[in-house]
Amino acid sequence: MDLQSTNIIPITQARTKLGNLAEMAISSNYFVLTKGTKPPVALVDLSYLRNLENTVKNIYRKTFIDPKLDKYTRSFSNEEINQWLQEDQL
Repeated sequence: MDLQSTNIIPITQARTKLGNLAEMAISSNYFVLTKGTKPPVALVDLSYLRNLENTVKNIYRKTFIDPKLDKYTRSFSNEEINQWLQEDQL
């Protein structure tokens, strides 16, 4: 999944060659379409996208992480982590 600068295209330029871009979006070759400085969408091969989705599902299964629980998780501060590490050494 090497994103090359040639694969980043402003939407205004992509409009005129959308058919060609769709034909070139094969496997891991995808195009990021930008609007202003923001990359709002990507043009990607549908089978490649489905493969990525299945890979993510398999990772969640193996790590026992339920994506539905993401909203209940939080990041821990370095202070909290260091405290736990110290407690583990006792």
